[in-house]
Amino acid sequence: MTAGHVPLERALAVSTSMLAAAREGHWDSLPGLDAERQPLLRAGHPHDTRSRELLQQLLACNEEMLDLAARARTEVTDALGRHGYAHQALRAYVDLAG
Repeated sequence: MTAGHVPLERALAVSTSMLAAAREGHWDSLPGLDAERQPLLRAGHPHDTRSRELLQQLLACNEEMLDLAARARTEVTDALGRHGYAHQALRAYVDLAG
């Protein structure tokens, strides 16, 4: 690793932490980690094989995080739908009983 790769190396480390948090469902921690990662991604880096490898690893982390976020969004949408049906059933029961 050269000094020029340090920002990308650190960005990958933060991305790995973000991915671990996403896997655990700790979505609230991601914005803070992303705020730490953004300046590292904007820092200059050499245009070489090592940078390409690091960027590919970063992209892989991002893709998995996006997949996890999509699944979590679907789960929340489904849960809200079930809650809505339960609420409707309860309301119908109360209306019939009262």
